[in-house]
Amino acid sequence: MMSKRGGSALMLLLLVSACTWVPLTDEGARVEVRTLDQVQGCERKSRVTVSVKDRIGAISRSEEKVRGELRTLARNEAARIGGNVVAAETEPTDGRQVFLIYRCP
Repeated sequence: MMSKRGGSALMLLLLVSACTWVPLTDEGARVEVRTLDQVQGCERKSRVTVSVKDRIGAISRSEEKVRGELRTLARNEAARIGGNVVAAETEPTDGRQVFLIYRCP
């Protein structure tokens, strides 16, 4: 039987694991997310590896939340260096993902 205190700690971990920690900047909000097939004719600006926590203690965070935060980080970085499009080069692995940053017409 789990103690009341242990149950509360577990609930807190589950709630925290569902939270989004990465804010999208105003500039990042203007950056589009596309596939590599959709960036033909665009100027490649940079390649960036972004990372977030994919686990909190022994609890895995939602794959959807982790993917979303990785995209947000890539969009924010693209805006910072003058890009207006990001495209994932790799799939997320252990809370890390590689994106290519482009300037598209």
